[in-house]
Amino acid sequence: MKIGNKIYQLRKLSGMTQEQLAEKLNISRQTLSKWENESNMPDIESIVHMSKLFQISLDELLLDEKEEQIQQITLEDLARIYTYNRKMSLLLCTGLLFLVIGILLAAFEKMLQSTTLSLNYLLYRYIVTGQYESAPVDYARLLIPAIVTGVIGFILCACYFIKNKKS
Repeated sequence: MKIGNKIYQLRKLSGMTQEQLAEKLNISRQTLSKWENESNMPDIESIVHMSKLFQISLDELLLDEKEEQIQQITLEDLARIYTYNRKMSLLLCTGLLFLVIGILLAAFEKMLQSTTLSLNYLLYRYIVTGQYESAPVDYARLLIPAIVTGVIGFILCACYFIKNKKS
């Protein structure tokens, strides 16, 4: 980056007009304009004065640093970051919700299986129906919603962690 462009950016970042900066440097506005347009170069005294005024080193002001350009986070950047974080939070919360529901469904199925196989239930069924056997329930079929819900929750959480690892 050329010095004229740096002077222009520093002036803009500090919120000064050409007249205000020229007054602080004890030069005319036209001289400052020529520096910014690269028609003229500032003298050493003015460069030192600018480095003190903008609180940057002479190296930062004079050297051509292509990698270290002055960057600011804009409101659009902040809005994008906020939106991304909201989406990621929603993804994680939804994944955790599905995992919890899957676990609860699996626990409910196990409690149901335990209940229908318990001695009390078998005795009750024998007294009521005259049959001494457990209720005809397909327990594997009852586990399907729990497994599907748990897998969806796991996938959503995995997506969250994969996306967070990339960024």
